[in-house]
Amino acid sequence: MPRQKLMFVITFLCISTVLLGMATSARAQTVLKGTADGSLARKGATNTTARVDFLTTKLHAQLLRFDVRWTRLEPQRGEYDQTYLNQLAKTIHAAASDGLKVIVTLYDTPRWASDRTLWHYAPQGFKRGVYHSFYPPATKRLGDFQAFATKLASTFGVDVTGYECRNEPNLWPSLYPQRTSSDAAFAVRRYAAMLTAFSKGVRAGDSSALVIAGATAPGGRNTDLQTSPQRFARLLKSMVKPSVFDAYSHHPYAVGGTRNIAPEAQPRDLAHTVSLGNIATLLKIFPGKPFYLTEYGYYTTYSAIFGIYVNQTTQAAYLTRAYRYAARFPQVKALIWFPYHDLGGVPTPVGITGVYSGLVTVPGAFKRSWYAFSGGNKLTLTAAARGASVRLSGQLTSESMGGLRGRALVLYQRTPGHAWHVARNLTTGANGSYHVTVKVSGTTFFKVAWIGVVRSPVLSAK
Repeated sequence: MPRQKLMFVITFLCISTVLLGMATSARAQTVLKGTADGSLARKGATNTTARVDFLTTKLHAQLLRFDVRWTRLEPQRGEYDQTYLNQLAKTIHAAASDGLKVIVTLYDTPRWASDRTLWHYAPQGFKRGVYHSFYPPATKRLGDFQAFATKLASTFGVDVTGYECRNEPNLWPSLYPQRTSSDAAFAVRRYAAMLTAFSKGVRAGDSSALVIAGATAPGGRNTDLQTSPQRFARLLKSMVKPSVFDAYSHHPYAVGGTRNIAPEAQPRDLAHTVSLGNIATLLKIFPGKPFYLTEYGYYTTYSAIFGIYVNQTTQAAYLTRAYRYAARFPQVKALIWFPYHDLGGVPTPVGITGVYSGLVTVPGAFKRSWYAFSGGNKLTLTAAARGASVRLSGQLTSESMGGLRGRALVLYQRTPGHAWHVARNLTTGANGSYHVTVKVSGTTFFKVAWIGVVRSPVLSAK
């Protein structure tokens, strides 16, 4: 065809999409973007200040969750590991100094505080009559639990936004048994007593810190191993005064058996599951409480721990959709993508274990979700006529990392009256640049995407 002048226009559809994205981003800023880097809380960890700074300036995280095990900080009654405690305090102070909000989640029960009357209960595969960290504190040790909470809150001070009492207490690995022959609500009842002591302790150490209850897992069939998050929340509400805690937390993962696992989709078992898609179920139980979604994510490798997994492209897309959906609910204040870094597992009788929902792979490579989380990504598209062809060029850049080399892009094209289709698969070169020549005949529309993260404006060539 004869050489013709190229006309480049941003279509109305693209403009609408950009404006919608801007509006969504404005709303989503009310939901803090958080993560949890387990290496920061590891005993003996080094260079934590530099890692915190990286999470702030490069990842653009707004909140960090620190997991603290009572068993490690007070292995003997009244004997604290002060060196470890000081290490945590230093790291948490670095985070707070960088402008990060910090949530501390308390795990486990040390042997000396464990309720020995429960040791004859044991999940299948566990020896009876011996200590396990999942047994709750004895009622006579709740004062010690309170004292430990005071110790943490007074040590960390105003650097911590809130303290989360236990992790997934509606599941047996955190609190066992969930029920006994004489008490169908045993776990919730004991948790209510723990929460009351925890609340008094935190407030004695730092009256400005939030006391966060719940941290419930997404599902439970109401057995001696698990309690549904709905039942747990309703029972807890009946057992403690609203003033005992300031906020509630939940882990709204998509669960197995659900066909549509997208963030906004409803779970299959609505009676026993609260995923992000039906988070309103819990919000209605505590309408006056702010909510912190302190674990969320999608695995990118199969693990026997979780089962559900997606590819890295889908993970990145779901991350964006999850924050957008969470922003619909004024009660939701934060969503923590858990964890920051994948954790490799080991073979077991049921398969390979491991945690693969992170933003970074086990070897240390950034997934697409890392860039979706950090934001500030840009993909340009320009064109130059070359006879019957058009030379398309552009660059993929990240606000945090600059030009991104070696990334797989997809070039789409369509003609009036026809649907978009894949024209080419591209790979970025130095500084994130790409170039490709495509034949055209009449008006043709083009766009380029780093799927799951960012796409270029739509460009038309005549």
